[in-house]
Amino acid sequence: MTTRIDKTTAKSLIAAHLGEHDWDCRSFGAGKFSQTFSARNPADGSEYVLRVAPPDSMLQLFYEYRMMRQEPALHERLLGETHVPVPPILAHDFSRNRVDRDYLIMPMLPGVPLSQAALSNEARHRALREWGGYTAQLHSLTDPGNRFGYLGEHHCMEPQPSWREAFRDMFERELQDIVKCGVYDEQTASWALDLLDRHSSVFDSCSTSRLLHGDIWITNLLVKADGAVTAVLDFDRACWGDVEWDLAIADYCGVTRSAFWEGYGREVRRESGGAAIRRLFYLVYEHQKYIVISMSERRNDPPGARRYAAESVGMLRELE
Repeated sequence: MTTRIDKTTAKSLIAAHLGEHDWDCRSFGAGKFSQTFSARNPADGSEYVLRVAPPDSMLQLFYEYRMMRQEPALHERLLGETHVPVPPILAHDFSRNRVDRDYLIMPMLPGVPLSQAALSNEARHRALREWGGYTAQLHSLTDPGNRFGYLGEHHCMEPQPSWREAFRDMFERELQDIVKCGVYDEQTASWALDLLDRHSSVFDSCSTSRLLHGDIWITNLLVKADGAVTAVLDFDRACWGDVEWDLAIADYCGVTRSAFWEGYGREVRRESGGAAIRRLFYLVYEHQKYIVISMSERRNDPPGARRYAAESVGMLRELE
């Protein structure tokens, strides 16, 4: 099992960047991937969040290794070009000099995760409507070079000149991750990739590389009691490409209610033709990631991994 960061180490990391104080440091959140600590300075009441990435030794998907490294630049651009409420990143250290993993420090923002909020129907409608609006804003950002794929500083893949090529690379790398952890065999992976290749032309519909959150689900939104959104969190899985990919993830996670589409400005439902094929592959890509997650120490659930695998293969066989 991966060694966890303790509170003493967390306090030392906070102090190295924000000064020596009698920090009240506490762990919070599920913490099965990154570890998160709150840190309060009793002298002035200021509060901060320390997020510590897992060590490289943890079993991860190809795009998860050191993915925190893309967040500072993304937050800076979002703060400068949109009204999406992301916290400024006050400090980060990816050198591994103080601890054997990456970490960053942000101010503590008000609100609680939507997953934990006891909201009225009206307040929940407001939260989803605002979330849809903020998602539309982040989707308005484009890559200046019109490159596609995971473009961040974690360098998990080479940027591609088209979404078709980028998604194929992403899908193939995910399949190989599943082979490496012993759930798919090479024959299954080759069959799935061949099926994608037979339908690759449907991905040519995306010609502009747009910022995609990559993890639109209810733990990544902070809200107040009245439903007002105070923060959109966790851009470490961000990708650049087809907005339908991001919205398929939101759909997979149950976010795309009518209020979300109201805020987004248009409803993106893709139920037929090439659009339906794209959506199926996007959902399979999302579902397959839980095969690796279930095999890792985050879940330690090999039977669950096999269930995700069987369901993913079943979706692809239905297309075939």
